[in-house]
Amino acid sequence: MAAGKHARCNEETTKAFEEIEGATSSLAPILTIMAIIAAYFDESGKKHDHPVVTFCGVAAATSKVGHFENEWEGLLHYYGLNELHMSEAANHTKNLSAKLPQQTVLERIEALKPFADCINAYLEVGLIQAWDVAGFNNLSKKAKTGLGDPNDPYYTAFARGLIELVDYAKEEDRISLICDDDIETAWNCYQHYRGIRNAHEEIREKTVSLAFADSETFPALQAADMSAWLTRREARFQFYGDAFPLQDLFTYLVIPQKPGGMNWMKMFATKEVIKNLSDANWGEK
Repeated sequence: MAAGKHARCNEETTKAFEEIEGATSSLAPILTIMAIIAAYFDESGKKHDHPVVTFCGVAAATSKVGHFENEWEGLLHYYGLNELHMSEAANHTKNLSAKLPQQTVLERIEALKPFADCINAYLEVGLIQAWDVAGFNNLSKKAKTGLGDPNDPYYTAFARGLIELVDYAKEEDRISLICDDDIETAWNCYQHYRGIRNAHEEIREKTVSLAFADSETFPALQAADMSAWLTRREARFQFYGDAFPLQDLFTYLVIPQKPGGMNWMKMFATKEVIKNLSDANWGEK
């Protein structure tokens, strides 16, 4: 009898397992092909006090972001930093910690290269945009209306960045956006996000969240800050010939990577680029 009970129990267990396995296998294609892409954005420069503003982001599947965070936090620990603020780190004469004392420009660049390596090793896509403020302000009312009537190139850059991300993502991927929590831009950014999603079906389908967060808690926001600061200074060089000491670090950061590595997408919107964009889309003369 006992053997019979055990036999029936085993048969029932096997049947139940087969049913669970069958149900799980039917979900497997969904679980394996869908990815959440986490995209982290930050800006550098404000339109009222800088001739150039930048809006830059880094993104990767959430599984890769975890590896990135571990490596980045290890670098912070090594250098004795709570977080990397590029505006502070760029000042090579400033003592940031025992392992980042006053340095020469070349020494500071070498000290910061491991952070650039970390970005390129673990993240998938970098979005770089720099906009000439005067060129943006010179756009006609018709052109600005075509761009969503923004008052600040930040929001135009945000919209373009979102479109680039959606184009990059696979059909089944979904995108989670995390922006640096800035009191001056956050609320308008949220409203612009809602407007873009309402106007574009594909963006509405692929974007699943927007959050504003503290960069000390989210290392990838520090990576976005590094990209945005270096991009703004590089743009000032390209637009106005204003060279800067850490230019070699920017070049090192965005150097083309091997196939399958970090993919940097760059847009430097000079006055001429902005005018040509306006002429092509809204017939400006």
